[in-house]
Amino acid sequence: MRTAPLALVSLALAACDGSANPPANPLDPDAPTWHADVAPIVSRSCAGCHVEGAIGGFPLITFDDARTIANPIRDSVQSRRMPPWGADNDCNTYENNRALTQDEVDTIVAWVDGGAQEGDPADSPGPVAPLTPPTLDRVDLSLSLAEPYTPQASPDDYRCFLMEWPYEERVWVTGYEVVPDNAAIVHHVIPFLIDPDDAEEYRALDAADPAPGYPCYGGPGGDIETLINTRWLGSWAPGGGARTMPEGYGVRVKPGSLIAVQLHYYSLTTPGPDQTQVNLRISETELGWADVQPWTEVAWVLGLGMEIPANTDDVTHVFEYTEEDSPFTLHDLALHMHTMGQSGEMRVIRQNGDEECLVSVPRWDFNWQTAYALAEPVTVNPGDTVRLTCTWDNPTDEDAAWGEGTGDEMCLGITLLTSDD
Repeated sequence: MRTAPLALVSLALAACDGSANPPANPLDPDAPTWHADVAPIVSRSCAGCHVEGAIGGFPLITFDDARTIANPIRDSVQSRRMPPWGADNDCNTYENNRALTQDEVDTIVAWVDGGAQEGDPADSPGPVAPLTPPTLDRVDLSLSLAEPYTPQASPDDYRCFLMEWPYEERVWVTGYEVVPDNAAIVHHVIPFLIDPDDAEEYRALDAADPAPGYPCYGGPGGDIETLINTRWLGSWAPGGGARTMPEGYGVRVKPGSLIAVQLHYYSLTTPGPDQTQVNLRISETELGWADVQPWTEVAWVLGLGMEIPANTDDVTHVFEYTEEDSPFTLHDLALHMHTMGQSGEMRVIRQNGDEECLVSVPRWDFNWQTAYALAEPVTVNPGDTVRLTCTWDNPTDEDAAWGEGTGDEMCLGITLLTSDD
């Protein structure tokens, strides 16, 4: 599925070739105007990516910027392709929700249909700052690509880069942030924590490719056993910022570990070099247990039971885990499939049979993967069950199953969780 990048492509082409000239609709004197109604929405929800030199590809700052592509803007927000937000907001409530409300969508549609009028700058409610990504209050460790890398594939290049872990004692990561060097091409970033026992396998992957880093797609590479040991340290997408662990908790990192940073580069033109950086906040004092935990059926990873037959739609597989010992609390959730994925969901089934939706993504898009931060963390108690559901369409003539390749699939839930036990 290519929905979101195609939305960017169509908007960019429209801006360049003039095909999205301002709508020729009759001017409606009662329609919303740019200054009074639309600019505050665009500034808050779109300008984080649509500024000069960022991944959005073109700016959406001024009336002239927006008027030129008014029709594509209307179509993109009406279809919910933009701003990119996959979660169903009827499932749960999220701190980092960047989706437009229905009233905001209706305002933009009415503005375009009413002639995309500028209005009077005096009617502006005042400057509305874009949603500003949070930053770390301190940075204890900065890791960056060893040398600049220029993407070799177009429009998408998935590349992993190894970063050595410098600490000789066990420490706890209490926060992270990604600082893209070339924001115009960095589409998403996932830092993976590699166990010391698996470090040599990843160094061999890196050494086998003469260019900086090595190609990776569904994850950081490695064989099935090492993949099971691998943990996400976090994730970043345009508009995202620092993420701190709940107070008193941290992700434990052993000496000898590696960080494998997966970068998805996306560019419609000749890309320039990038040397993205990952900043970490570290505690050397022992903290409560936090983990970015992957959820999946181990048998699937071993090649058993997750068949997706050729030329078949709506293939669904379900994994369930029932906690038997200690409570834990879920804070952030993400889903991971490949390009055959259509929808996914995580929910908790309480011991008494009540169900609570954690995250639901009804229109999966591999190119817009996001971690959803629960506004209210959810505690899973002994006897409760976490259920993960994934659905795929397989339009090819080959059966698909679990794997790292572009023709393979995955079904993962990824959660930031904490526990006191």
